[in-house]
Amino acid sequence: MKTKSNVPDLSQAAIEAFLKKNKIGVLSLADGEAAYGIPLAYFYDAGTMYLTISRKGKKMAFIDRNKKVSFAVFAIPEDFGAPGKTNWTSVICDGMLENITDPDELTRTVRAGEKHMGMPAGSWDKLLEMVLQQPGDSNFWKISSATFGGRGVEDEKIEFEA
Repeated sequence: MKTKSNVPDLSQAAIEAFLKKNKIGVLSLADGEAAYGIPLAYFYDAGTMYLTISRKGKKMAFIDRNKKVSFAVFAIPEDFGAPGKTNWTSVICDGMLENITDPDELTRTVRAGEKHMGMPAGSWDKLLEMVLQQPGDSNFWKISSATFGGRGVEDEKIEFEA
């Protein structure tokens, strides 16, 4: 059975607006044998997806083996599933996970995080000060060489073909 739907691709402008508005996504990792998904807060600025990832736990074994990742951000309205309510939007970012350790880039990253989270500049100064003491151990990461794609729909229509 084939299906046909009215789910359009998002424009680059719509992808940017969606990523700037939202704050949570799922990081998908694979180590060649298994897959692992982690819900994470993110921030987005100037075409770059930023994440804070602790250096502890199962995820680091995956990251050490394979830095290729996918990060999905999605949104559905509270009334999703009610009769006639099947609106949704998603954006997927694919690329290479890269630890940010350069002090100047760390400073820019922290400022971008404050802005995305709606905080005044300087709100994360104490955090930045701590990170800059040992930048090689930074928990700030970015997805480099990233490609972004998105889809979304209002009033989804699905047709089934025999």
